[in-house]
Amino acid sequence: MNDTKLWYSIPAFLIVISILFYSTAKYFEFDSDGNVLTFINKGLFISHFINYREHRAEFPKEKLKRYRIQNYLLFCYLFVYVRSKSNQIKRVSFNITLLSNSKKKALRKSLDKVIKRNNEIS
Repeated sequence: MNDTKLWYSIPAFLIVISILFYSTAKYFEFDSDGNVLTFINKGLFISHFINYREHRAEFPKEKLKRYRIQNYLLFCYLFVYVRSKSNQIKRVSFNITLLSNSKKKALRKSLDKVIKRNNEIS
């Protein structure tokens, strides 16, 4: 009786892990060259063929108000707060779970530099 439960639980566990990995595994790209900040999240699998999971945000550096990197148990998110045309602050989130610690450090350094420059201007 226990052997049949084990044989059913292993594939079910693998399917749950695969779905969890597929839904959260995202490629993250950041570009701060020039006057525009660009953030891109893409799906890790089959994104070359079907690009339905792409999340992109581009805005001038002057509109960046603040950011926050939130670490959860298995996931890590970047929350970017941007001033919109109607002078409201909007939050945009990106999954940065697969980013290495050195890349996260470089991202923080770059965003801190932009925020410092924005605070000096205003």
